[in-house]
Amino acid sequence: MQEKQQFFMTGLRFLSKSNIQELDYRIKLWRNTIQLFHEYKKSNFIGPFKAAGFKYKIETFLLTKEEGEDIKPDIVASSENGWLILDLTASSNSKKLRLDKYTTIDSRDLGQYGLLTHNKKPDVMTSRLTFIDDGPYCQIIVSDNLKVEKEDYIQNEILKDKLIKSKNIKLKELPEIPITLLPEMKSSNEIRRGLIDIVLQIFDPNCEGKTPVEIVDEGLERLVDKIGPSPRKRLIDRVKYQMDILIRNHLKGFLEFKDEKYQVTEKFKQHHRTFEFISLKLKEWAGWKAPTTLEDF
Repeated sequence: MQEKQQFFMTGLRFLSKSNIQELDYRIKLWRNTIQLFHEYKKSNFIGPFKAAGFKYKIETFLLTKEEGEDIKPDIVASSENGWLILDLTASSNSKKLRLDKYTTIDSRDLGQYGLLTHNKKPDVMTSRLTFIDDGPYCQIIVSDNLKVEKEDYIQNEILKDKLIKSKNIKLKELPEIPITLLPEMKSSNEIRRGLIDIVLQIFDPNCEGKTPVEIVDEGLERLVDKIGPSPRKRLIDRVKYQMDILIRNHLKGFLEFKDEKYQVTEKFKQHHRTFEFISLKLKEWAGWKAPTTLEDF
């Protein structure tokens, strides 16, 4: 068993962390933003949104007050003192028009998501990795260090105070939130890159397989209880589709869906060259165009 575990770790190292995170701009944006809603006692860090008393949900369907238009903010949060809508974006264009629309959302539906309602407009903000002018709205820059721009537009004085006090916090030194999937993911390559670590775990000799739900819940990590059943179900369906392609076109004979789980086949044998081959196939599946010079097993 020790020898088998060593072979598994060889394969895991072959697909290095730097490779897995090669194109995770959006994951970094989400990880660093979500950190601000949590507390890390070992690091003596309380995120400004957490310190201001905010609880949050992701991709909730809400309605605008006048037209009753469906609208789905990335993050909606509320505290005893107010509520907040946060748009996470990697777009190089201004989000002003979208943010204007967010100010018209009716807060009465927050209750169905376990959030407090307020008879006033929300604070609307964007979260980015680099500054783009989004008009008269506060913006947080969540790259390596936290920056806060245009904080004077924040109505909630407690939130404003906590954000100002959190300026220049070194986000890269905080414990990394291990999310690899986002409910908004639609791109095949994004989903596939988010699944690589989880798929490799199935080849661990101690793993008895993983169900589609277990795979998605593991990828979402702490976000899993922050989203509703509908976006979670859509993500599960997307993951199942991509996993079917992996089994059919890349890892046939090594991985299968059996008894409602993804698991290794009976013919799979633990060997370091097998793991190298599997790692190469996973890279190929995820769009890294890895060279496949190893002989077929």
